[in-house]
Amino acid sequence: MKEKLILNENGSGSFSYGFDLGGIFKLGFKSSDSTKKNKVIDTVFTFKEVFAKAKDSIAKLPELEREKIKMLENFKVSAKANEAKQQLRFDMEYNFSSIDSLKKVVSPLEVLESMPKIGPGKQLGSLSVPEKENKKTRFSYNYDGKVFEKVILLPEDAKVNKKKKEKEKNPDNDFSKKMDDILKECKYSIEYQFPKKIKTVSLKNAIISKDRKSFILEIPMKDFPDDEEKLGFKVVFEN
Repeated sequence: MKEKLILNENGSGSFSYGFDLGGIFKLGFKSSDSTKKNKVIDTVFTFKEVFAKAKDSIAKLPELEREKIKMLENFKVSAKANEAKQQLRFDMEYNFSSIDSLKKVVSPLEVLESMPKIGPGKQLGSLSVPEKENKKTRFSYNYDGKVFEKVILLPEDAKVNKKKKEKEKNPDNDFSKKMDDILKECKYSIEYQFPKKIKTVSLKNAIISKDRKSFILEIPMKDFPDDEEKLGFKVVFEN
């Protein structure tokens, strides 16, 4: 899973999420219906196009779901799935004119949850995550030329006590063991590129490029923090 942002001098840029899930085939993943011929997906679409065709279905969803889906409208999506080639990839990109356009951007997990409900996304149901596991996280970005900041906003009901979450885990459950195997193979990557040289990044273990205009951080999913707010950060630029 990769999150990438490119910021230009005038405040415009691009924001993207990439999900490369081809590795799950190595863990024995197969389509739910073995009697059907492997369906190959190779498509590019925008959520705006999907919404226009699915407006009746969207109108029947709860208000919070409609609000979440609306936030996806400006994203362009590329989806590829081919079980024979062990390929399962999903990329979405949003080109923005100003940093204000990124207020309350949806999280990657929320994107996965929404996809099976509408349009071509129904074919990508295997990418979805259970509703109860989704924190419904929002991202907010601030940039004034001197400092860039990413703030992660969690609703109150998402701030679950860590001990309670540990108690709910069942190490003897076959599904839990399978998920642990998958997480060992996965990583979350964050890459941000700026028009100015970076002085400091608040993220621990972030690697700043040689030209000091970008940084990258890779986190094994098994080490993904329980408190997602820890992935918020501040970048201070050189004068």
